[in-house]
Amino acid sequence: MTGYLPSLLEELAARRKRLRDRLGDRGQGLFEMLILGGLVAGSLGLLLSPRLAAAAPWGFAMPLFFLAGYALLDARRQGALARGAPPERVQKLHDWLALALVLGTAAAGAAAFAIAFSEPPPPPPPDWQPPADAVSADIAPVP
Repeated sequence: MTGYLPSLLEELAARRKRLRDRLGDRGQGLFEMLILGGLVAGSLGLLLSPRLAAAAPWGFAMPLFFLAGYALLDARRQGALARGAPPERVQKLHDWLALALVLGTAAAGAAAFAIAFSEPPPPPPPDWQPPADAVSADIAPVP
């Protein structure tokens, strides 16, 4: 395969295979789901309420930061291989860099959701009263 995108996809498949070899089939699946969970919580979880999005708007950028960072890491990897660096050394270094990027963006996404969720809701207006038919006033003891 030649070109940036085919090389990126080939390396992504090889990196997943190496991860599966190290962690096992279930460990690799669990690891990837935790990473995706952090990214999803940090971006889509903020859409649950307008106050969540206002508290941590940077959470929406985590998937984009992840994709841009991974693309830049792979461009660096391909450049190092083109300059004649030993493939084993490049592979090991970029596996660690990709792991740091993935863990960092997933943790930042989860942190965005946690920070936003811990933000207290705004208080109701001082003159707010529940509607008259919202609470039943016909409460009686059960015999």
